[in-house]
This record gives sequence, structure tokens and C-alpha cells, in this order.
Amino acid sequence: MKKLYILLFVLITSTLTAQNREMLSYKLDDVVSLDVPKNFVESDTIVDGVQIRQIRFKTDTYDFIAQRVLFENEDQKTSLSRLPYDYASLIDEYERVIARMRYRVPYYLKNTTLVKKDGFTGYNLKFENDLGTPTYEAEFYLLNKNLYTFFYASDTQFNADVKTELFNSVKINTENDISQYLGKAPKYRYGYVLATYFFLSLFVIWVIIISIKIYRKKKGKSSIFHE
Repeated sequence: MKKLYILLFVLITSTLTAQNREMLSYKLDDVVSLDVPKNFVESDTIVDGVQIRQIRFKTDTYDFIAQRVLFENEDQKTSLSRLPYDYASLIDEYERVIARMRYRVPYYLKNTTLVKKDGFTGYNLKFENDLGTPTYEAEFYLLNKNLYTFFYASDTQFNADVKTELFNSVKINTENDISQYLGKAPKYRYGYVLATYFFLSLFVIWVIIISIKIYRKKKGKSSIFHE
């Protein structure tokens, strides 16, 4: 699995101060939409081979970032996909996300909570500074092959109401075909690989036998299987 959580990139990315507080609904893509001010910034980039799409804005008191990170290559065969395949494997993957985020975010992880949005399971993470003051909050969801993460940060005036309003503005387009379980269980993947090699071996053997038969026929010799 690629290192998909380029949080240092997130933390150092420049943002534009939102002077106009009027909010409007904007589509991050066909799956997720959220409320943003008129003068937000959006970008598409590749970091260490990973596709990242961002919407970000800044006010006098906080920073907000909505980010989509490609979790698995689009050309990955479904039969070999390592994406979650059931609820337990989804939670396992989320725990790995939390471990990486905990290591990269420069605050103390105070609390982790399973959350639901439009029927999909995600996680909410709360961080504090050295004084025990809330400074950073993140919420993320794995939808199809992308990890969607939303960051609210404020070192001086963390406003829980504003944060909640921003997170609640995030909507998942349930009219689209969305799943959190596109992967295959390890047993299935191993079985698929073994079956593939087995039938490939049979094909190679068949090609060798046919080639020998054609060769012996051209040489006027009897088949080695009828001598």
C-alpha cells in the first residue's frame, strides 16, 4: 500500500484568507460536496506518485482543508484489490490511517470516534496542544478508491460551533455508486493468484505438447505419445 497520507504537504500548503464569509456549496468531485467561501483555493497535484485533490481556505481564526487522496490505483485488478472487503477490514485500514496521522500531525491525539455520514462509516480525530487546548480536528471516510479527509485547525480561537458547521456541510452523493468494500479477502486473492498460475502452467504445457507434435510431424516421426 502506498503512503497515501501526505500530511506534511497538507500542513505546509499555503492558503488564501477568506475575507468573504458567505458560503456556497461546491463539489469536490462527483462523490463529495461541501460549503466553501467564494474565494477558496483548489488544486490537483501528485505527491510521491499519489494523486491529491484539495479545497482549502483560511480566515482570521482558522484553516480548513478538504482533501481527496487516491487510495488505490484505478487500474488495479478487482480480484487483487487490497481495499477493505468488510466492516472489520475497513476498521483495520482506518486504524492504520490514524497511526500515520498521529505520527505526522504536530499535536497530541486526544480522542478518536467512529462517525457516520449519509450511511457511510468514518472517523473523527481530535488533537490538543501542550496546554490541553483543542487545536486540530480531522474527519475522514474511505469511499470507493479514495480517502476523503477534512481538516479544521486553529491555534488561537478554536470554535467548536464553526468546526461542526463546516464538517456538517460535507455531503456524500448517495445517488452515485459508492462502496466502502471494493476489496477482496486475502484468501480470495491468494486463490486467484494460484488459479492463475495453475491455468497458465496448463496452457504452457499444452503449447509445448502441440509444438512437439507439429515438429515430429514435419520430421515424419510418430507422435511420442503413440510409440
